[in-house]
Amino acid sequence: MNFSDTLYQRHELQGSRVGDDLVIFDARAGKYFATGPVGADIWTLLETPLSARALQERLMAIYAIDAETCQSQVQDFLAKMVEADLVTEVTAG
Repeated sequence: MNFSDTLYQRHELQGSRVGDDLVIFDARAGKYFATGPVGADIWTLLETPLSARALQERLMAIYAIDAETCQSQVQDFLAKMVEADLVTEVTAG
């Protein structure tokens, strides 16, 4: 995944907050996925298409985290979301 790639959540998925966490149900795959509070914020931010770089910048504005740590953690989390087919990835051309 490139940080200029654009991602957005698959809108047919059902997501529900449980406290600060988020549970996502994929009826097509018959699976549940759970995230913590930061993952829930990422999911909300990806309601509209957003580049991974813009996502990182927004998270850094919300949380006290340095750019290097944020990039690494966002990249890992987004890779897992892409692998689980929770988000759609549009590769920068």
